[in-house]
Amino acid sequence: MPLRPHPEDRADSLLLADDGTALARLRVRDEAGERVAAAVAPLPGAARERLAEQARRDLAGFRLETADDGLVDALVAGGLRLHRAATDMRHDLGQVPAPVALPAGWSLGSPGWDEDLAVALAAAYGPEHPDGPWRAGHSEQVRAMFDGGEPVPPLLSACARLMDPDGHSAGHVLCAGPVPWTADVCAWILNLAVAPRAQGRGFGRALLTHAMRGAYEAGLPAVGLSVVDGNPARRIYDGAGFRPLVRVLSVLLPAPSDPPVPAPPGQPSW
Repeated sequence: MPLRPHPEDRADSLLLADDGTALARLRVRDEAGERVAAAVAPLPGAARERLAEQARRDLAGFRLETADDGLVDALVAGGLRLHRAATDMRHDLGQVPAPVALPAGWSLGSPGWDEDLAVALAAAYGPEHPDGPWRAGHSEQVRAMFDGGEPVPPLLSACARLMDPDGHSAGHVLCAGPVPWTADVCAWILNLAVAPRAQGRGFGRALLTHAMRGAYEAGLPAVGLSVVDGNPARRIYDGAGFRPLVRVLSVLLPAPSDPPVPAPPGQPSW
């Protein structure tokens, strides 16, 4: 078996070399049908080139996530590419900010999904966005959360739609928590977006504040999120007091049947 349970934490696994040597600690999860090898941490003395070769064989078809630059360098040297570079951030909820006042006619409505929101997110995530364009599959993921709680149920107190004066959705914040992919107990902002027609008016900060207050009301001690390199929303999170926790690098490990393909634009991570 290339993977075996970690003897001290059964939620984690160890990646073994062919001779049984433990090379790395990781956490395996399924994310909307995609297999993820998360928090891959090389063990002391493990050569990155050896670990990269073993991961390509035994984790073929997974998305590998790691904070280890050397492992990513070894994978890229072997012909793969960096899929995503992002920073995980946290905000402790000892204190929460007051709600943000909205312009007349605008409001934060009940969480959920509608076609206006699909149009708003498609506009917010254009082809040049660092996380790439919004796709139909992403809409289905949001629907699945609200309809069946898959892969995680939304934290309703921390979710909201931005409603314009005509009653149409112009953005949202989508939050879950606590989530199984973090070592700490926290709410997690999966998506925060405002349609271009509503940007520049403080609505992003209003949605973020709503999520923080909703997580606090749910009894969670912190809020986390992941922001991709180059995303202009980073300034909102910095301004709200979120602190960088770890930089996470993602590499797609091809399945044996996968043909080589040109590098596409970055994809939304959630």
